[in-house]
Amino acid sequence: MHLSRIDLNLLVVFDTVLTEGSITAAGRKLNLSQPAVSHALARLREVFGEPLFERQGRGIAPTPLARSIAGPVRDALGAMERTFSQATGFEPLTAERHFRIGLREALEPSVLPELSQAICAAGPRLSLASARHDRTRLEADLATGEFDVALDVLLPVADRVPHERVLTDRLVVIANKDHPRLRRLKRKGWNLDAYLELEHVQVSSRRRGPSLEDVALQALGRSRRVRLRCQSHAAACRAAASTDLVATLPETYARHVLERDTNQVVGLPLDGINLETYMYWPANAERDAANRWLRDQVRTALHRRR
Repeated sequence: MHLSRIDLNLLVVFDTVLTEGSITAAGRKLNLSQPAVSHALARLREVFGEPLFERQGRGIAPTPLARSIAGPVRDALGAMERTFSQATGFEPLTAERHFRIGLREALEPSVLPELSQAICAAGPRLSLASARHDRTRLEADLATGEFDVALDVLLPVADRVPHERVLTDRLVVIANKDHPRLRRLKRKGWNLDAYLELEHVQVSSRRRGPSLEDVALQALGRSRRVRLRCQSHAAACRAAASTDLVATLPETYARHVLERDTNQVVGLPLDGINLETYMYWPANAERDAANRWLRDQVRTALHRRR
């Protein structure tokens, strides 16, 4: 099939229908009528020789062919978008861009409120999606345009992957507001021994292994008693609110989501632990005006949320 046979606007329609899961919703996003979107899909059916979507209940679902070409089409559209952005600059007020940011769960409350507000205010056709990224695939996902930027700890990526430190945080201890044992320990003197007298929630996305605070304790020849291990910072906060367990969490997260009527925050009596967050972006987007603009918005959002 020769590229000259394909109207590239049809691929934009295909990608939007696939993302929205609805012809009507895709038409609204593209400012096209429903018949116009249906006509575009009919033309794509002629090009590929078989349908790309099938009726499923009240909606539509992609066929196996559509699923097989979805990734390459999205990558190609992203590459063209970056090319035109580099050549023509980026005007958020008139641009149409769907930004994708890789975020771990603990960072969403610190980044998304301010960032989404800035993006929605900057232009009516700008949108944002946050998704959890696979650290082992981060370099590849950036290179293929799966993510425009990603935020995480310092990772062993290749030198060619641009990144910078954008946030330094510390750990704090979250406990039930009426925790009787903690109240007594604070009166006696809140220190490392007092911290280790308590029973703990450990938060980790991994199946097993120590957390950052456990590594620091091991260096001192100490350890804590973990009664609950979970993946979610929000779940750890709720567990601390409803039990006598305590959770050790990033201060920025705790400040933004903590339920003050049920939880309290005390400092972590363990020195030398800094949580550093880095922003990563594709090497081929270094000069991309839209990507540069997004990176600026991320920096500003983090600065305002501190």
